[in-house]
Amino acid sequence: MLVTCIDSMSAPAQVIEAEVCVVGAGMVGLAHALEARRRGLSVALIERDHHAVGASVRNFGHLFFTSLGDGEGFDCALRSRERWLELGASTTLELRETGSLLIARAEDELAVLEAVAGDPAREAVMLSAEAVTAMVPVDATGIVGGMHCTLDLRVDPRAAVAALALALASDPDARVEWGRHVHEIEPGCVHAHGLTINAPIIIVCPGPDYRSLPPALRPGLDQLTLCRLQMLRVAAPLGRHFRPALATGLSMIRYPAFASRPQAAVLRKRLGAERPELLEAGIHLLIAQLPDGDLVIGDTHTYGETLAPFGEERLDELLLAEACALLGVAKLEVRERWHGIYPSLPGSTFLVTEPLAGVRVVENVAGLGMTLSLGQAPLVLDGLLATAGV
Repeated sequence: MLVTCIDSMSAPAQVIEAEVCVVGAGMVGLAHALEARRRGLSVALIERDHHAVGASVRNFGHLFFTSLGDGEGFDCALRSRERWLELGASTTLELRETGSLLIARAEDELAVLEAVAGDPAREAVMLSAEAVTAMVPVDATGIVGGMHCTLDLRVDPRAAVAALALALASDPDARVEWGRHVHEIEPGCVHAHGLTINAPIIIVCPGPDYRSLPPALRPGLDQLTLCRLQMLRVAAPLGRHFRPALATGLSMIRYPAFASRPQAAVLRKRLGAERPELLEAGIHLLIAQLPDGDLVIGDTHTYGETLAPFGEERLDELLLAEACALLGVAKLEVRERWHGIYPSLPGSTFLVTEPLAGVRVVENVAGLGMTLSLGQAPLVLDGLLATAGV
């Protein structure tokens, strides 16, 4: 519902009445707006930029469900996967059910994969070295086996976020407002430039810009820090095609499904002795192919309260060297370089605060917003609906 409010001291302001208002149109915000519409609630989604430019469009588009640890983490991953499949069927989103391929180049890496594959709920398939190289065009040297994570999905992150926003904008019971900077939030009301949204449920998803929130929304956010990733887009060597996303032992010591296994301690100790520079840079090699054939390669991890805007060529060189070794090429043609920045809280996946009645601030704090936000949003809506009386 749209009405016009006339204030004698200012220009006319639009007023939108909605059951749910979501601030922030990155993946976390989109997930909550889509979940609200899934439940039949009217939605207003407001974003200060004119299109998505944050972490949601700077990642791999790799939906790494298999990587989540046992318990609620994996349950959230399965909920998210279900929602992604629904959206793939009902929107213009291009969803690829190609899985991930974790490649083992040492026996300790293979032991970690076998431990994870032992859980039938993960639907992971162990592969011989020959099966790995038959599936993807990588250098066979040193490969001892692998694991195909069949649950994992892939999207083009730049196109996926736009497709989800378009689906909302095309919904008569949803309103998407771009280029609107929010300057005040109070229970039941969001004030932005030239716009007021009245809604009993308000969900704020600021991403790395949490420090720019109005003071009333900041309680509980002081424990956050920032993480900066360095990532690259390269031409696929010799026009090669890679259906699944690729990962190596460096990912097995980072993601909880692998890192929590007792076998991971042996792997971490070896990598720390043999390749300390990779662990120091927080590198876990991931490679995902975009629809146009280029490869996204990443990533590094640098943490701090305030992060320098300058990339380190040394880190890019480490990434490229690891990628070249895996792909069996001498050099890769770099086409783009960028930083991804997200809020971080070690040991957690999401941080949800309740600064005001009917208001939640939701942050993905593990760099898994694309993978998990659609699974976390139902929990946030459940909590709000239980008290809002909508």
